[in-house]
Amino acid sequence: MAELTASDLRFAFGQRPALFDGLNVTVRTGETVVLWGENASGKTTLLRLLAGMLEPLRGAVRIDGTPIAEQRGRVGILFQNPDHQMIAPTVEEEIALGLELRGTPPEVMQPVVENLLGRFGLEQMRSRSPESLSGGQKQRVALAAIMAFRPLFLLFDEPDSYLDAPSRRDLLAAVEEIRSEVGMLWTTPNPRRRPRADRLLLLERGQIRELSESELTAHAQTGVSA
Repeated sequence: MAELTASDLRFAFGQRPALFDGLNVTVRTGETVVLWGENASGKTTLLRLLAGMLEPLRGAVRIDGTPIAEQRGRVGILFQNPDHQMIAPTVEEEIALGLELRGTPPEVMQPVVENLLGRFGLEQMRSRSPESLSGGQKQRVALAAIMAFRPLFLLFDEPDSYLDAPSRRDLLAAVEEIRSEVGMLWTTPNPRRRPRADRLLLLERGQIRELSESELTAHAQTGVSA
């Protein structure tokens, strides 16, 4: 079991007050963690810190004690809008692109791509342009492209924000397919929309605390602000 750990994080944008000051969180492989927080609470910023895309002012992000800067390929991130992650002309090429850029030999790369096309129900779309797909299909392509790297952890930045109900169900089914292989952190501003979770967290005023299922349900039913 591997651990992605953020310890004593402090972060601020410019001269603004600190968004986080002393924040701690851990995600382990094989578990799905849902992080609930209101809009502008810092969820996206936290994911970027965990992925090594931003540098904290204090504290550290590590995988099993090794700084994230040395292991960025082990953490994948899926954003709200999949269009921001699509650059290849076809679905098949999009899934293969990262491996190709790393110099993976075709005889090694192609079986990986074929497997991912099958796992995520994309075989019939392999020659289509990602631009022609629905939002849910695009998210599955983006997820498959990330999984081609065999990450240890996946970070989800409100990935169902632009999806209708059927597309959301398809994405959750894809997430369920891989939940035992990676550690997942799924952020949401809506506690009613989330995958099956092993742990529930609340991000509030720059700090994280764990919630019970009953606490989350009470918030969702009463509409009490997090």
